[in-house]
Amino acid sequence: MTRSLLRSAVVLLPLLALLAVSILSPAATAQPQGTDIVFGKSIPLDSKILKRNVNVLVWVPQGYNQGTARYPVLYDLNSFFSFTYDCGTVELLSRTTDIPSMIVVGVPQLGDGYVPTPFEERTDTLAGADLSLKFLKEELIPLVEQNYRTNPLRILYGHSVGGLFTVYAMFNYPDMFAGYLAGSPWFQNNDQYWLKNIEKFAKERTLKEKYLYMTVGKGEQKLTTDTFTGLETWMKAQEFPGLSWKSAWVEGDHGSMSGRTIYDGLPFIFSGWKVPDELMRNADMEAVDQHVKSIEAKWRSYGLDASTILSEAQVNAMGYNMIQRKMYDNAVKMLLYNVKRFPKSFNAHDSLGEAYMTMGDKANAIKYYKLAVELNPGGSDLEKRILQNSKDKLRELGEQ
Repeated sequence: MTRSLLRSAVVLLPLLALLAVSILSPAATAQPQGTDIVFGKSIPLDSKILKRNVNVLVWVPQGYNQGTARYPVLYDLNSFFSFTYDCGTVELLSRTTDIPSMIVVGVPQLGDGYVPTPFEERTDTLAGADLSLKFLKEELIPLVEQNYRTNPLRILYGHSVGGLFTVYAMFNYPDMFAGYLAGSPWFQNNDQYWLKNIEKFAKERTLKEKYLYMTVGKGEQKLTTDTFTGLETWMKAQEFPGLSWKSAWVEGDHGSMSGRTIYDGLPFIFSGWKVPDELMRNADMEAVDQHVKSIEAKWRSYGLDASTILSEAQVNAMGYNMIQRKMYDNAVKMLLYNVKRFPKSFNAHDSLGEAYMTMGDKANAIKYYKLAVELNPGGSDLEKRILQNSKDKLRELGEQ
């Protein structure tokens, strides 16, 4: 090294050391201040059936902690690799009103417990998928239902060997779940053993009010698509009283089916759930009411009522949308429908009062603002804000 280069190195070394300290210092690496977003909860469970400690993941829908409603539950066998995606998909589909809001439970990873024990190897001791289903029935589901507001509607969702597990659960333990989502079900396991033994595998054939949605990717390996074709062919040749089922071939490979299955499968289970947009846009509330009642009749046994299918908040939001677009007659029709369905709701009356006030109907505006004041207990912050708004509007209308 020349003397000039040596001098340069001597000068640069302290500067490099200072730069390293500044980069690695807590002040330089500290994240901006903010509030953590709490996504869900991990609950430890000492499983006597599995003979090990497991963690159960639970996600609840927005508004769960502020209400008293009971929810369906999706039991997610894929939670160890796609829990956040699955919860986000449920939230998205419920916000677009394609499905009801629901709780998502991440089933602990089951290891070799996804695949049933071959019939020739079975003993009096439960193993494989049967042991895992015993865990779900006797430990996991009771844990969830004792600690969360659930209704009787349970859906099981699995991919690959989890898809095989899901179909096995439907045919062998049909009382545990109402809906089944099976992505690329791994019937080719053990040289297509389960496809070859499908007659024995499918123990229960009467599946009252059950729903099955299966997928396979068009880009999957040939053994997978051939096996799926065999499963489809067998199912199409059978009678399954009470079962609504669909199989779908979609673009993608084996891994991508996990996302497609839940996104397409949940709307299949809840086909017809969403109130048609055209009815809402036209404020055809008689037709809306007929639709809601028909869907309620279908799902009533699972505890899903009319307020779950079309909530007060949904109609209220659509009513305000009509006010903003100056479609006052449609706004009044919607908000009157809300008051009829929720006669004790101060917010529904306050919104209707605003619609009448905006369109210049002073008498009806006063009528419904007064009812809003009478119905409002004024306890919570939200109640106090709406109560103050109702009183302020009455003063604007000349009512003290």
